[in-house]
Order: sequence, then C-alpha cells, then structure tokens
Amino acid sequence: MDKIDELRAAADMVDSQSSENPSLGVPVDPDVADFMGAFYDPAAEADAKAMKGLNGQEDEDVARS
Repeated sequence: MDKIDELRAAADMVDSQSSENPSLGVPVDPDVADFMGAFYDPAAEADAKAMKGLNGQEDEDVARS
C-alpha cells in the first residue's frame, strides 16, 4: 500500500467516524488532515490566481492576432 492509499483509507475512516456521530471530535493526523484539504495555503491560492491570469492573458493575445 503506497502513501496515497494509506491517506485515502485514513480519510475514509475519519469521514465514517464523523458521519456516524457528528458531535464527536475525531482526532486527525496532520498529514491526513492536509490530504483532506483542512489547511489553507495562501501561497498556493496566489499561484493559482496568477496562473489563471496568465492563461486569460494568453487567450486575449491570441484573439487580437
């Protein structure tokens, strides 16, 4: 079993436990939480916005020519 499979299995277990009893706090390993998207990364968001802007700019350049 590789790392992604282990993270997916752990994330499925967390999901199952939290769905069965939503009032129960489920401790989650930071790597699993990161895999589940729990952490906000402003640098990654800024990169995604910059890439989207570049893609839009390229589209405009093509339309002008």
